[in-house]
Amino acid sequence: MSDTRNRVSAERALWEAEAQLAFAAETTALGLFEWDLVTGALTWSYGDEASLGLAPGSIVSFESWSQRVFPEDVSATQTLIANVAAQKLDKFTFRYRIRRDDGKARTIEGAARCIYDVAGTLVKTTGVNVDVTERVEREAALRDREAQLGAIMATMPSAMVVIDVDGAIHMFSAAAERLFGYAAADLLGQNLALLVPNSARESLSAQFASYRAARESGDAGELFELVARCNGGAEIPVEFSITEMIVAGEPRYTVFIRDLSERAAAEQAAADLRNELAQVGRGAAMGELAASLAHELNQPLSATANFLAATVLLVSRGGDRDKVAELVTLANDQIQRAGSIIRNIREFIVKRDVEIGIEPIEKTVRDAVSLVLVGSARVDVEVRYAFEQPGQFMLADRVQIQQVLVNLLRNAAEALQDQPKHRRTILIAVRGKPGDMIEISVSDTGAGIDARILETLFTPLSSTKGSEGMGLGLSICRRIIEAHGGTLSAENRSAGGATFRFTLPAGSFEMPEDDR
Repeated sequence: MSDTRNRVSAERALWEAEAQLAFAAETTALGLFEWDLVTGALTWSYGDEASLGLAPGSIVSFESWSQRVFPEDVSATQTLIANVAAQKLDKFTFRYRIRRDDGKARTIEGAARCIYDVAGTLVKTTGVNVDVTERVEREAALRDREAQLGAIMATMPSAMVVIDVDGAIHMFSAAAERLFGYAAADLLGQNLALLVPNSARESLSAQFASYRAARESGDAGELFELVARCNGGAEIPVEFSITEMIVAGEPRYTVFIRDLSERAAAEQAAADLRNELAQVGRGAAMGELAASLAHELNQPLSATANFLAATVLLVSRGGDRDKVAELVTLANDQIQRAGSIIRNIREFIVKRDVEIGIEPIEKTVRDAVSLVLVGSARVDVEVRYAFEQPGQFMLADRVQIQQVLVNLLRNAAEALQDQPKHRRTILIAVRGKPGDMIEISVSDTGAGIDARILETLFTPLSSTKGSEGMGLGLSICRRIIEAHGGTLSAENRSAGGATFRFTLPAGSFEMPEDDR
């Protein structure tokens, strides 16, 4: 009775073990096999073929197995078995690909134990098969993504750095290596702050905090500029942009870094060119004004010579001391007048840096008129003024604005030369505009501007003077006004003549309380 109970208990234990093994095989794609190398018979455990998408009884021998396995994997398996037998190994692992009935491939991995006969010949192997197709596909997809990302990192023109929430660097592109002079391997795990000087690290942290806050509110992050530090200590201006991605459930930040050195150099070169053009414009303007200025200087100098000659004559004859003093005073006034003209010319023509300040409009306008219309009695030009209110100020570089006025006034004066004397009038008007702006207009009573020229008036090499002009003056004037934040335009007047208008930021000047 006891033996019967023991047998039943052993059978139940065996049945439970087989059931557990079957369940494990079903849930883990695990299968058992036995391969008799002498007869070639190959036996798989029940259900293995079906789990792989094969009809039951498809695999009964090494030959039927090899017909479904990739040829290169059959050859590799045969080589493996030969090496195992030669080395008398107790066990080995393997991997192969097998085709299902629908033509799709599955990847199998496994392990087997070797059985040898008394002569030491390998006669049988037993082991397990595991379907690892999904894992292999995931690994292949991951390798493909890594290869694609590697290609992107290698070919992307902008430097790209991938960091985690703590700022540790996980990827460093080839462009980043070129820009900063570091090898990627040397920076992996280092903090992004290594790429900026100490003075910029607080700003970098603030920008990342701002980006995270913008992400939480649904707003897109913005570009920001910082100074970066290269390997060796050199500092360069760069532009940062940040995007967020999730990797394995953790946030990662892709930081794109663009070198702004060339842009900064280009902007500086453009600024230098604008200053050079402005200087050329002033020089050209003074060249055209030379004759008139020489005439104007000749008047006070000639008058001074005459007054001093008369003084010498009176002194030599013992003349009236009061009359002598009067003549000396008159000569001094003429010298002061000549000196004032020379100072205005020198201030206008000298090359200097742009100096924006609060400047009086009326004085700037009248000084420009004195520069242009000295000696202009030959054309009998009448200049009228219409200041909206006294004491108006502008926020500008006075000399550059005088350059614009000199150009416009000179053009206006030349446009009046063919007009009757009673129509030779220039009107300079100043009035306020919305948005804290000031408008200055220069109008003449000439023949106006040809409609075809008006369309391209401010284009370089387009001149109102035909073949006599270089076509640079008005183009330079527009650049000057736009650099001040204003606009320059031209139009023909309905009553005849033309009007040029330009705007500038209005300035305000308040006296200190102690001086009021």
